[in-house]
Amino acid sequence: MKDMRNRVFARLFAMVALPGLLLATAGCEESVDAITGTDIPFTVWGFLDAAANTQYVRVFEVTDQLIPDRDARIDARVFSTNRATGERIEWTYERVHFDSLITGHFFMASFRPEHEERYLLEVARSDGETASAEVTVPPPAQFTLETGESSVLIPVFIDGDVPNLIGLRVTYHAINVPPPQAWPQGTPVAPAVQLPVIVSYDDRVERIPGGWRFTIDMERDFEIVRAAYQINCLITDPEESAPYVWLRKMEFSGLLADSSWAPPGGVFDANLLAVPGTFSNVKNGYGFFGAGEGIGREWTPATETSLEAGYNFQPRCTGLFATNTPECHNPPVPCISEIFQGIEGFARGKTGNVLHPKGKRR
Repeated sequence: MKDMRNRVFARLFAMVALPGLLLATAGCEESVDAITGTDIPFTVWGFLDAAANTQYVRVFEVTDQLIPDRDARIDARVFSTNRATGERIEWTYERVHFDSLITGHFFMASFRPEHEERYLLEVARSDGETASAEVTVPPPAQFTLETGESSVLIPVFIDGDVPNLIGLRVTYHAINVPPPQAWPQGTPVAPAVQLPVIVSYDDRVERIPGGWRFTIDMERDFEIVRAAYQINCLITDPEESAPYVWLRKMEFSGLLADSSWAPPGGVFDANLLAVPGTFSNVKNGYGFFGAGEGIGREWTPATETSLEAGYNFQPRCTGLFATNTPECHNPPVPCISEIFQGIEGFARGKTGNVLHPKGKRR
């Protein structure tokens, strides 16, 4: 359960941390122009998670030097204040080195935000310049995912007055099933490859009286999974899906979010959000600081359900006539691209170039 919570946190934090990474690495010319020659002290990325006992925020200094975060500690202190109780907490600084050798400046605090209470976050420089943001943690909600029936349609309900649902993702942890042999005899066969495929449900959710609902469609999503496996040379035949793909487990994650999560056009486009001021609730600063509650669940579908959706665990090329079957003569050779690996690993929270939980602290 703890691993599941960590993965949910990593994915959700990614949505607000990725634009920050693009800023740090000067990913687009527009963002570079916007952060130079300004008196704005900081860019801030993060959110309060009502389901977590530890909170994180990433802070960037805004300077006229077009370089990634410096290795030295930044001139910043972070405080949060519960507007209802007046409790003020100073967050602890941590410097994190990522795989890309970029240094990330994080601040953390051990507390769990209260539902329906307002919090002020302040990032202060020693000269008094301060960037700040205020957010209200949304009310509690009940999350139901009905996986009991052997059906490829899985209803999901969120009961509660939650302003926003974002980052709704279903991950299919699948694996290809290569043939035990190929022809001519002695032809090498690549080993099985596990390649999780993520499907967004942000555009499939609808409001209902008292909450939200949507339906996970395993059969529809199988076409997306199969296409991803074809792109990465894990299956070859578009009609027969040779070799087959088998589903090991499924995972759902999302964020019950406050009303401030409203990106331009309703889409979290990292390249667009990297432009300072495009999507920001930070006063005297850039970036975004939100609030919400991460939700998630993982499960193993029944065998008959996976079969109905289109998956199959039987290896190909084992029958009497396999020597005459074209796909048995040309078994696929995996060609997983670095871009695809990066996207998939990032969404699983397994890359160390953006997310705090997988970086190395110093």
